[in-house]
Amino acid sequence: MNSLVAMALLCCSAQSSELELAEQACDTAIERGNAFLYSRQTKNGGLSLNATPALHDVWANAEANRSWHIATTSIAAMAWMAQPQDDARDLRIARAIDYLCKSPLVKRPDDWDTDNTWAYVYSLCALTRAGNNAYIEKTHRTKMIRQRAQVIMQELYKYQSPMGGWAYYADETKAVTPNWATSFQTAVAVIGLLEAKQLGWSVDEHRLRVAIDTLIHCRLPDGSYTYSVEIIPRVDTGTGIDNVKGGLSRIQSCNYALYLAKQMGYKSPIGHEQIITGLQQLFANHHYLDIARGRPTPHEAYHYNSGYFYFFGHYYAGLLLEMLPKKEAQPFFSPYVNSVVKTQHGDGSMLDFFLDASGKEYGAAFGVAGLCHARNSLK
Repeated sequence: MNSLVAMALLCCSAQSSELELAEQACDTAIERGNAFLYSRQTKNGGLSLNATPALHDVWANAEANRSWHIATTSIAAMAWMAQPQDDARDLRIARAIDYLCKSPLVKRPDDWDTDNTWAYVYSLCALTRAGNNAYIEKTHRTKMIRQRAQVIMQELYKYQSPMGGWAYYADETKAVTPNWATSFQTAVAVIGLLEAKQLGWSVDEHRLRVAIDTLIHCRLPDGSYTYSVEIIPRVDTGTGIDNVKGGLSRIQSCNYALYLAKQMGYKSPIGHEQIITGLQQLFANHHYLDIARGRPTPHEAYHYNSGYFYFFGHYYAGLLLEMLPKKEAQPFFSPYVNSVVKTQHGDGSMLDFFLDASGKEYGAAFGVAGLCHARNSLK
């Protein structure tokens, strides 16, 4: 046998073996993560409702913590809905959706604090996924879900900044409508609104178009996105945050939102080429997220990375992998799985930031959801 042919066969065999091992690791991590999340779901369907107060005084407000609990339940429900239908899991999904529909709306925590918007954007995303779920439709919850989503969208509109997007603080303006907006929370809101529109639900088209244009405005020539919505966006040099190394997670969420927008007929610069470039940037510079993960102070790592960037970015990277053709997604699968699985604790949980007792839950929910979508990219 020709030596070059033999080497090629050995290389293909090694790649196949690596992929099989990654698939096995992915399946095991999903199973263990599910077991942890199941153990954390309470009787009323929510997750982590008895969490301890935040470890940082600035986040100790009860409504801010309730917002994160609502968001965590939403992400867990999305993780379960990303998996094949299972009777026991379907019941958990239904309980989580009932909780999201029947809980009192989260109030604004303070004049400067609009963390309630995290509950709005993630519960909207969970409800839109539920609106397209076969089991939920069969249980006649669709009308309740649509009505709750309409209420949430109306609340979310109140917090859309004059800059065109959304953020979780009101800066120091103490205005009723916050002036500050960030690219990444705007991306999550855009995803929820686009998915609602796909379902035929009533969406404020002007606000949606403005938000999409805002994301495009945040995109920088190197493929990253500014953290905040700036009047004149610019790439940071040195150790700044507004570049690829400081924006690895933002790239994934914003690329996904703008790719979804393009699929639905909106003007957008994001196609397969930009998705692949963004994923290449993530894994080429992944050590910056590794260094930040687990650090107790926000933005203390290189390029102002925070620990809580980790699972947020990986979740949207998983969604992007699912969007790609199998041949284009496959090279990213093993590094993706390794980057998530290595964070899993013995009890199945995952953690990237010590905020409050919901940290393990949101980490596991994001991690399991991302792995499920990445796993689907191989089908």
